[in-house]
Amino acid sequence: MAPVTDGAVEEVELNHLGSLAVTVLAGAMLILTARTGAVALLVAVAVVQAVLTLAWVFGTALPGRKGALLITALAAGGADVTVSLWPGGRLGTLLIVFGLAVPVMFVHQLMRGAARVRLVESLGGLALIVVAVVALPALLQLRHEFSGPSLGGRVVAGVVAAAAGALVVGYLVDLVLAAPRFDPAVARGLLAVIASAGLGGSIGHLTLRADAEFLAGRGAFTGAALGALIAFFAVGVAFVERSAPVPQTGYARRLRPVLSSLLPLSMLAPVAFVLCLAIRV
Repeated sequence: MAPVTDGAVEEVELNHLGSLAVTVLAGAMLILTARTGAVALLVAVAVVQAVLTLAWVFGTALPGRKGALLITALAAGGADVTVSLWPGGRLGTLLIVFGLAVPVMFVHQLMRGAARVRLVESLGGLALIVVAVVALPALLQLRHEFSGPSLGGRVVAGVVAAAAGALVVGYLVDLVLAAPRFDPAVARGLLAVIASAGLGGSIGHLTLRADAEFLAGRGAFTGAALGALIAFFAVGVAFVERSAPVPQTGYARRLRPVLSSLLPLSMLAPVAFVLCLAIRV
């Protein structure tokens, strides 16, 4: 853990307020649609996938962006379709999407021709965004796993509320005091992670305590675990923003706050699925 110093360390510019606004909007959309129905949640998931794809490809100045947009769109659509049509396979059907995406990503690099520069950066960045958009439909599968008139929707809404609330309080804490920092150049601190775990546990308890599967403190534990994990994911994204080249256009730079919000939410979805299934009675 690095102390906050006044030395000549060039800080990466992080738009915490912008990420906070995106988190509130995306979280509210996912919560409301989860309570509404499976089709509505599917539409919300597709919207988040599309926005995240644009933010990642343009916000990180990813090489080979035309092919990356196409491959990511196909992977996101394939994940949405497989989870919707074959819910009995749980998350196993998503392995088909991953299996098909890997050779396509290598073919994409071979087809770049004379523009085949920064190959490892392009392949690694594309692989990460494919994982993220394929992971997000785990929320649809989580809704299916908890049968009942509205139980699945309540569970997904509670999970998303805990995760989004954890992100929001993390941004607020880092705006006030980002300490102790994980790196002097990145304004993300351990206090924000602790606050995220605390608020996530509180929201998890409040939203899930009425369901038998989350009695005896299971709801609070689930929320706290997800809050801490998504806070660490957000710290990781901050380091990505530090290492990625700054886009040349103002449009692309304005997309960067989306990454700190939607990428952690997407990556957390399969973790939430496994945790909720493991912890229920």
